[in-house]
Amino acid sequence: MKTPISLIVDDPAPVISSFYECAVSGTTSYIHAKERQETKDGRPLLKTFSNKFLYQFCDIIEKHGIKGKFTVIPMPGNKGDIVKGLEGVSREELSEWIETAKLRVAKNFTIGPEILTHNKAVDLKTGLSLQLSERDWASTQDRVTLTPYIKKALSILKEAGFDAFGVTSPWNFGIEVEDEYAAAISKAVYEVTGKQNAWYFLRGLRDTPNAKPWIALETEERVLVSIPATTRDKMWKTMDTTESSEEYISSVADELITADGKAGEIIQVLETNGYPILVTHWQSLISNGLGTGMRILDEVAKRVNNLLSTRVEWMSFEDIMNLVVTNKQDYPKPSFE
Repeated sequence: MKTPISLIVDDPAPVISSFYECAVSGTTSYIHAKERQETKDGRPLLKTFSNKFLYQFCDIIEKHGIKGKFTVIPMPGNKGDIVKGLEGVSREELSEWIETAKLRVAKNFTIGPEILTHNKAVDLKTGLSLQLSERDWASTQDRVTLTPYIKKALSILKEAGFDAFGVTSPWNFGIEVEDEYAAAISKAVYEVTGKQNAWYFLRGLRDTPNAKPWIALETEERVLVSIPATTRDKMWKTMDTTESSEEYISSVADELITADGKAGEIIQVLETNGYPILVTHWQSLISNGLGTGMRILDEVAKRVNNLLSTRVEWMSFEDIMNLVVTNKQDYPKPSFE
């Protein structure tokens, strides 16, 4: 069997930039710019992303056969939801984005929510935003409170027409209570979709030998698979520069896989018996409007297909989940210090 390779795309939402919304709401510390609204080199962060970027992404994944996991945030930035409507987003733009994601992205990528807002937590009883991030809220919860929250996210995606049976953690949502979180995910997926197998993305296993997914939870009825990222987001830096030359594109691609296929994080993961599960973010690909990250993804995928076609096979998260469930004995839970 060829080694699975997969691409995680975190933070996508119709039109709204969840990155910008996190910045201005103060729910994240990773903005490194004045007033949390600028790139490192002083340009204003884009508040919205044109649908043209989704079309460009679809062209690239279709050209190279890239597969993986693609987030659809149900209530991005606490600005409404993708079914009832989003503040500042026309119904036409919203419909175009969702239909494109269903018809083109979902063919190769497993769709799931990045919980509800990837911003401030929501009081499910009132629908109002709380004054703390989802990540901070989750750190003190248990399966009783986490299950309905996850069900709400899955239900919105289901109503929008997505087949969602797994979740992504915004930031490291749930890591302090991971056993409770895992139980909540499995129960929520079963109650919303009827599916017994589910997945989630929370952890990264970088520079770790034998970095692979694992069985996080198994009961008589259900199985939950944890799928980690095993490389870093090398495209993230493209948000903070206008550099977009061919030399720059190649140099960033080299960090994942060199032009001769002999080095880079993908090769490092393969050589240590792991699965290359690449991670990037929607804003990393869009590069504050320049699309530099998209060009890097195009180059990386070209190198993977040209140089590693006998060693790796692109797989969606559903494919990986099914592989793990079928061969449970080969995917034990690692020990975390």
